[in-house]
Amino acid sequence: MPGRDTGTPDVRIGRGRGRDLRGRPFPGAALEATGGQREILRELRAWAEREAEDAIEWYLNDKRLKRRGSRVISALTILLAVAGTLIPLASVVSGGPPQGWGYVLLALAAGCKGFDHFFGLSSGWMRDITAAHALRAELNDFRMAWAAEQLRAAEPASGTLDPAALERRLALLTSLVEAVRRQVESETAEWLSEFRATAQQLQDHAGPPPGERV
Repeated sequence: MPGRDTGTPDVRIGRGRGRDLRGRPFPGAALEATGGQREILRELRAWAEREAEDAIEWYLNDKRLKRRGSRVISALTILLAVAGTLIPLASVVSGGPPQGWGYVLLALAAGCKGFDHFFGLSSGWMRDITAAHALRAELNDFRMAWAAEQLRAAEPASGTLDPAALERRLALLTSLVEAVRRQVESETAEWLSEFRATAQQLQDHAGPPPGERV
């Protein structure tokens, strides 16, 4: 969010999607206002879980958009390819002159396939659903581990945990935040690698600029 310190870096900017995936502001003021360890842990847990849930929601929303686009492009590719094949055959069967529209439709079908490949619609929604499932698994593992820790540790009436219990819960929080960061960075790296490879392919097919040709 512009103008506010989120406490975590923006790892995704300008992906051409509805909105960027940005971290929530770290609840520093809320932590300072709380009066005990359990309240601070509660605030930290809520913040870490919302970070994970925001990322999961973002990937699921993006998956729906890309899946819809991929299916539309795939349907157009099939229809254009079939029509481009049938038109010349129909001309031959009817004894008429060859129809050039078949080549046009086949070229359009190839263009649709290239559009899908360049913008990563099919591969993108598969990456999205993989990332969302991985994040959901990390969040569920964290919640189970947190519940097990609560059942294992006796809660003192004073609200102050012993150092070992506090360290374990902080380690769980840190592991969740790090898992979300690693997953988002990994998916972003895959997207950048695919985008650069596609851009390089287009450049190779286009050839060198006119001024560089001998």
